[in-house]
Amino acid sequence: MVGNAGGQGGSAAGVSAAGLSAEVRGAYEGAARLWAEGPERVYASLARALVASAAESLADGGPADARAHRVGPAGSRLAGLRALDLGAGTGVAGRAALAAGARAVVSADSAAGMLRRCGAGLHPVAADATALPFRDGSFDLVLAAFCLGHLDRPAAGLREARRVAAALAASSFAPDWNHGAKAAVDHVLGSFGYRPPAWYVTFKRDTEPWASDPAALRRDTAAAGFAEVRLRTVTVDVGMSSPARLASWRLGMAHVAPFVGSLPAARRAELRRAAESAVAGSGPLVVSMLVLTAR
Repeated sequence: MVGNAGGQGGSAAGVSAAGLSAEVRGAYEGAARLWAEGPERVYASLARALVASAAESLADGGPADARAHRVGPAGSRLAGLRALDLGAGTGVAGRAALAAGARAVVSADSAAGMLRRCGAGLHPVAADATALPFRDGSFDLVLAAFCLGHLDRPAAGLREARRVAAALAASSFAPDWNHGAKAAVDHVLGSFGYRPPAWYVTFKRDTEPWASDPAALRRDTAAAGFAEVRLRTVTVDVGMSSPARLASWRLGMAHVAPFVGSLPAARRAELRRAAESAVAGSGPLVVSMLVLTAR
């Protein structure tokens, strides 16, 4: 998901940060339909795990040191809190927050095509995560589900989160986490003529590593003004193992979906069949993610 139209911690050769931001926003706009058919299911499971961790942290202060947890059904809740879903995409974290008892949710993203799938109850607002259109202290909690790594100025995004809310819960992929379906589908895509866009190459090189580095996250979150910063590794079984669903997950990602959507229908169906065949036997999707909580 993207928080401020995207942008990364650097820029590809010859491409400005502003240009990359526009490219990322366009990619997410173009990915909305395929995202809802595939990746949304994955990120909905991860959002529920993030909200459960946020509720635990707010209830008891969370663990003193980073440690591994396996997440089950959420036991604690966010009763009565006002939450901002930052980089909301289609609103999965906002829905999880409401299900956990949040009083109200505002969903902020720059990709209007994604926000249109949130629904009015999630109060979608087109916004830049580094310059939020909200007053100081407007929220009790900011949820940043896989969005910090997409910011062109992540430190500014963290400062804005601190300005508008008392607490933060953010997620990113744990260092070195991977799944066989990713490489399998990438190989198939390459055989169909796909090449990763510049913004994605920059993201993988620059800010995804930052967002997966516990030391960097701890340092920059503290520098943004949060006094209690905690990190844990959470393991989430997404409940997805069929070739059709695994292929939909990868083909609906924002860096791929515009290419998939550009293909003629027959070629697109051929790509899907090849992707499903490639991921067969790659196993269930179990994600290892970092959860950052701060206040």
